[in-house]
Order: sequence, then structure tokens, then C-alpha cells
Amino acid sequence: MSGRGARRVDEATERAVEWMLRLTSGRATDQDQRAFEQWLALHPGHARAWAEVDGLMARPLARLRDAASTAPALTQAARTALLHHGARRRKLLKLAVLAPGAALGALAVDRYVPLSGLGATYATHTAERRSYALDDGSELPLDARSAADVRYDARQRLIVLRAGGLHVAASADARPLRIRTRHGDIEAGATGLVASLAVTLYETYATVSAIEHALTLMPGHGRPLALPGHGTAAFDDTAAWLRADDAQASWRRGMLSVKDASLAEVVARLRAYQPGVIRLSPDAARLRVFGVFPLDDTRRALHALEETLQLR
Repeated sequence: MSGRGARRVDEATERAVEWMLRLTSGRATDQDQRAFEQWLALHPGHARAWAEVDGLMARPLARLRDAASTAPALTQAARTALLHHGARRRKLLKLAVLAPGAALGALAVDRYVPLSGLGATYATHTAERRSYALDDGSELPLDARSAADVRYDARQRLIVLRAGGLHVAASADARPLRIRTRHGDIEAGATGLVASLAVTLYETYATVSAIEHALTLMPGHGRPLALPGHGTAAFDDTAAWLRADDAQASWRRGMLSVKDASLAEVVARLRAYQPGVIRLSPDAARLRVFGVFPLDDTRRALHALEETLQLR
């Protein structure tokens, strides 16, 4: 692509973001709508830029409309954040340095559409669960606020979990299946077999359930751990250890089933299902939790935790 062509596309993407913010502001006029339609028809690149921005951002920006009406700076901050992250496939725009005043807007956008996942092969928004069909016939369900890259070649099937949680129902294949996280890798124990496993990524560690067949956990700087079928374990950068089964894949049914998990871990899972902010004191974070909680009704789940743990 020539420099002139690249500049046209950059300008089209920036203009598409501006149109998106205007049309979802709740203050767009008929004149705005006509001007938008004229701009859209002016050049094929405009339609392509609009399709990309509209497909990615229409729903979350509409949900931000009310907040922007009471905090006008939010709209400009959201625009800056979108231009910083929005061209996720082709990376058309130069990365901009967010001004200090844009931090609130970027945070607000991120609570609906995780900005860290915009460049991923597959991703989900806040409170969204979605299953993707892979080229080899495998199924890749993602939990809310999750992002994963899929990299297959002739030697292996690699899935990189960047955020959130996944459940892989992998088809039988001669190539080994490997799940990569920032803390280390998980590899299916045998090739040519159907593999089913669930992985959830946290800030300082990851948890793994071997739903079918054995797995090998390989911390980045520690000894591997053999995890038998139907077992659950956790690992960080330096070590892996067995843990009680907490039914990690229960999120596929809209439930969070935990068995002797910390409240910090439970709240981290609930944060993926609501756009607000949940803060937790250090003392409360260490409490142990047993139970089943609805992911699609976080208010009810939090109330149940307050009642059972006597929290305020």
C-alpha cells in the first residue's frame, strides 16, 4: 500500500470513529444523518472503514451514551481510546499516546469492550459468552471479557489465551494441542485423541481443568506437572500445584461453581459480567468461598456473597 493510500484509509477510519460517536450521542440531527450518508457514498474506503468501526464499537458506544451526556469529556476520551486501539486487524492508525484526561474515557470504554482484546483472533465483550468454530473442527467457547489467538501450523495447534477463560473441545488430530498463557503452557497428554479442557487466566496465575484426558502443565520457569483426567490444577511463572475441583467450565451454563476458592478469585470472575467497578478489601479477598452463583445476575451473586460471608 502506498503512503498516499495508507493516509486515505487512516483518515477514513478516524472519520468513521467520529461519525460513530456523533450518531450514537443521542443528539444527531437529520442533517447529520444526510451528511453521514453523503460521506459514506463518497469513496469505497469510507464504507469499509465504517463497516469495521460499526461492527466493533456500535453496541458499547450506544451503552456509553448516557454516561457521555453527563460527562462530555468522556466522548472525546472515548474517541482517543478508539483511535488508539480501533484498527485492530490492519493496524492502520499510528498508536497515539493517551493524554492524562483520556484515562477515564479509556477505562469506561474498556469496561464494555476490553481494549486489551481488540487485536485478538477471537474475543468477547463484558457479559458476553461466545463459541467459535475452528478450522480443524474444534470448538472454542470463550468466557466473558476473554481474548485468544489461534495459531495452527503443520506441527502443532497453538491457542494463546491473552485474557479471561476458555474451554477447548478439540477434535482428534495428529498435531499436539497447546494452550499458552503469560505464566506458561498447557499441553494435551496425547495426540490423535479428543481433548477437552478449561483454562482461566488471572493476574498472577492460571487455573486448568482436565475435563477429558491428561494434561501437562509447564510453568514458565518451573517443573512440569502431570495433571490426570478430571483433575484441576493451578500454575504461575515458577510452579504448578493441584487444587480442589471448582467446575471451571460451569460458566458455559451461566453459573459460577466454586469449591474452596478465594473471594478475590470469585470477584475476578464476576467482574467480567458487569461494567461497573467492584472493589475488595485485602481482608475480604482472602476469605474462602463455596457455592454456585449466577453469572448473568451479578447483583444477586454479590448479595449472596454478602449474606453468606457477612460482608458489608
